[in-house]
Amino acid sequence: MSQNSTDVEVEGGSSARGLLVLGLLGGLLIGGGVAYYFMKDQVASLDEDETEQQTAEPSKPLQAVRFERLTVPIYAQTGGSRRYIGNFFINIDVLVEGDDDVIAVRRSEPQLQHAFISAISSADLMRPDSPQQLDLDKTARLLKDRANSVLTDNIVANVSVIEALRIPN
Repeated sequence: MSQNSTDVEVEGGSSARGLLVLGLLGGLLIGGGVAYYFMKDQVASLDEDETEQQTAEPSKPLQAVRFERLTVPIYAQTGGSRRYIGNFFINIDVLVEGDDDVIAVRRSEPQLQHAFISAISSADLMRPDSPQQLDLDKTARLLKDRANSVLTDNIVANVSVIEALRIPN
């Protein structure tokens, strides 16, 4: 009698196992397809980045040419009149690429100093929230434009105003 209880057959057992195996295989196929789709996009974007890096010319490090202690009179414009605020000592770095550009800036140093002083003293470069302080970003943009107009080759990559110190009157 004990043998009869262990030999019980379940009807439809082989079809349930078959459906389970088919379901697992289908899930693997769908998961593999999704993984392939996402990996294909990542590989394509990596290939594009590599070709862009290879075609891009390696940039040279910027070199700074320092202009120290330029004494500049500063005027503020209010309405239609200009008011003298005081003199400023300004330290400036002119950033260029390569030794040839450094030499060109050094050769033109007197012209650049004159252009910088002229540009700063004729423009309203004071901060709107503090009329006694120089707006360094606005000054740097103005000086970069002026330097490139003097050198005529647009060799100046950037100008940084390192320090602007007001001389007490």
